[in-house]
Amino acid sequence: MDGVKKVYLPDIVGKGYGKFWNWKGRYRVVKGSRASKKSTTTALNIICRMIEYPLANTLVVRKTASTLKDSCFAQLRWAINRLGVGEFWKSRVSPLELEYLPTGQKIIFRGLDDPLKITSITVSHGHLCFLWVEEAFEISEEDFNRLDESLRGELPVGYFLQCTLTLNPWDSSCWIKARFFDMPNENVLALTTTYQQNEWLSDEDRELFEDMKKTDYQRYLVAGLGQWGVPTGQFFREWDEKKHLVKPFKIPAEWRRFRAADWGLAKPYAVLWFAVDFDGNLWAYRELYGWGGRANVGTGETAQQLGRRIAEIEKKEENVTAGYLDSACWGRNGVTGETIAEAINKELVKAGLAVFSKSSKGRVEGANAFKQRLIGNKNSDGEFIPAIRFFTNCVHTARTIPMLGHDPHNAETYDTDGEDHLIDVCAYACLSRPWAPMKPVPAKQRDGYRKEEKISAWTY
Repeated sequence: MDGVKKVYLPDIVGKGYGKFWNWKGRYRVVKGSRASKKSTTTALNIICRMIEYPLANTLVVRKTASTLKDSCFAQLRWAINRLGVGEFWKSRVSPLELEYLPTGQKIIFRGLDDPLKITSITVSHGHLCFLWVEEAFEISEEDFNRLDESLRGELPVGYFLQCTLTLNPWDSSCWIKARFFDMPNENVLALTTTYQQNEWLSDEDRELFEDMKKTDYQRYLVAGLGQWGVPTGQFFREWDEKKHLVKPFKIPAEWRRFRAADWGLAKPYAVLWFAVDFDGNLWAYRELYGWGGRANVGTGETAQQLGRRIAEIEKKEENVTAGYLDSACWGRNGVTGETIAEAINKELVKAGLAVFSKSSKGRVEGANAFKQRLIGNKNSDGEFIPAIRFFTNCVHTARTIPMLGHDPHNAETYDTDGEDHLIDVCAYACLSRPWAPMKPVPAKQRDGYRKEEKISAWTY
């Protein structure tokens, strides 16, 4: 084992993962399509890291221990051979581990189906610095937090602690999306990778994806391009960011304005403000979302506090003329006798603002009305112009609507177990302004009144 083994990494690892390879923040999270080489690159990186940091050890985890041998363990052994350093490593299957012989460092493998083995992890040489969670979408956030906490303690100068998560993006409701991809964090590197980054694929492999693109485009978006998928099928397939999200512009004073809201305490509350143009199209220009920092978790604010927040944000000069709130909010509270609607409206009356009235009922009807507006009208050029659009500052609307699937018990509407609060608000808004497609008219005539003056996003 004397001497120095020299390898040229670009020839071995390939391209497309430079930032991933060099990142030293707390979290590296990589979702990607099949054959995007995310797992093989992670395996190569771990072996290089172990050699580079002689006091570092690695923990590799999957949901079940029985799946480790034929996945991560096999990939890491492949990486060792790929790097040409097999003579320096020893593998064991009972317990499953890899040892770097020059220093005694170890790569330890555990499954979450045996929690005692996770909590009792110790290393005989150096420090536990690195964690790799493969197929991370399979584990819960609580399980991950427990693993994350196992990386702790003071380290020698130049060392760092890092969790790497790799996954296929099958489920957009997965906690990983909300935690790592939706909210930027300087400690997180969140990447999306595709098969196009894998220069080692054969022509036959690439043809499989090209065929998928033609025959099953929705699957291609997930399995080929690494976009988030919806297990039960995306309900609002009409949603298109390019069509339905617009940069904020100055709303003409003549357009009428109203708001719609959905109440939530443990889960998020949601409020959207809409402007109605001369053709009855809706423009959502502001969003208030009671998001507790994680998907489908509320802030715990009371109805009175929500009323005050709306009053603080909404100015009298906006001339918001109406509000529509979930009809369930008019149910009596057995403790105080005051309804949620009354508590909110009391604060709005104090501020001299329009109060909420009951929204129309009908989840199926609301979903259909929203779908119709997403599709919109066909102009004389054959292009569909949406009848509802959202300013880009409506970030949670743009995040939650595309990821909603079908209700497993009613295919005619969206999944009520999903993060459905803002789509509920959109349904109330659409039902409050009945709309049907018009006959095609020239695009210039339809859009002539709209000023293209650009202004900064609303601040509040």
